Amino acid sequence: MLYDVRFDPYSEEFFEDPTDVYKWLRDNAPVYHNEERGFWALSRYDDVLRAHRDWQTFSSTHGVSLDDLVVPGPSIANNVIVMDPPEHDRLRALVSRAFTPRAIANFEPLVRSVEADFLDRLDGRSEFDIVADFSAPFPVEVISALLGVPPDGRQQIRHWTDEMLHREPGNPKPPKSAFRAAIALGGYLFELAQEKGGHPGDDMMSALCEAGLSDIEVASFAVLLAAAGSETVTKLIGSAVVLFARNPDQWRLVLDDAAAIPGAVEEVLRYVPPSQYQGRYAVADVSFEGVTIPADTPVLLLTGSATRDERAYDRPDQFDITRDHHIALGFGHGAHACIGAHLARLEARVALEEIRRRWPTFAIDEAGLRRVTMSNVAGYVNVPFSVTG
Repeated sequence: MLYDVRFDPYSEEFFEDPTDVYKWLRDNAPVYHNEERGFWALSRYDDVLRAHRDWQTFSSTHGVSLDDLVVPGPSIANNVIVMDPPEHDRLRALVSRAFTPRAIANFEPLVRSVEADFLDRLDGRSEFDIVADFSAPFPVEVISALLGVPPDGRQQIRHWTDEMLHREPGNPKPPKSAFRAAIALGGYLFELAQEKGGHPGDDMMSALCEAGLSDIEVASFAVLLAAAGSETVTKLIGSAVVLFARNPDQWRLVLDDAAAIPGAVEEVLRYVPPSQYQGRYAVADVSFEGVTIPADTPVLLLTGSATRDERAYDRPDQFDITRDHHIALGFGHGAHACIGAHLARLEARVALEEIRRRWPTFAIDEAGLRRVTMSNVAGYVNVPFSVTG
């Protein structure tokens, strides 16, 4: 079938801003087929939610990004993100107890200390890059500390992750540098897992070793948590600053009452989810909106479109931190919902609290904004920030 609009998650248009394309898909082709790239895509909220809940039909075992589903890319074996229940549930249960809301609350002193360390370095400066100088380097410090990564290796993990996820616009094949970074990251964490197995400490990787996981399983978990734990929060905070600069009335609500911050985090996640889609593989024929997706087909669940669906949200294109939220999709849903969602929310909340306290009035340089070009990750690599008060 030919469409008036072509949706391509490798295109420059997708990396810059897919909002208009998403709306066209929802209105004209909610079950979209890209014959050239060989995938289908669901763009409406109810359809995306249904697919998230149906892991029996929409399997994760073939990968969760289009790279994995269509073009073999850098990956780690035995990764829980590419498993389905019951194997998925067994491994996830070993880690999930460390990411419950109660457990995450105990991490708040660490989060505040790490964020304050990076923010203190910016004291006295009137201009800096809120992403490059703050939201990029701090999240990996937090998750790496929890995993048990030595301090001298933490920022290197971020650089490997950035390189591993980088894509060239228009090219579905991961660059060679992405493969090299994936091998380096996996190798580093595998060696660390071996060390933890022989000399455990008070950290997450040691706990997984003691729980009986193999070194490769521990390393795979660490790769997943390190990558997701650094990239998601980095993009979330950068997008939040841009949205508040463009919507000063909403920032005023935050300045008037810090209790508005948790709702603000949820609205940023809805308005521009750091993960724009989740990839699945249809293992059986399945129908949506009168269209049948055939078995053995890659399917993209377009979170970034679903959270802007007029059928599910009132005024979806308005950034409103006071809105009541539906079932949140910003961190996925169902069996594969992001295990670190509570930690990411904590880190984002603390970041906005600190920005509110330190720099209540600020501006951004729109001309200096630069977006990432990454596999299914959306956000900014640069957000020039000026203190105006």
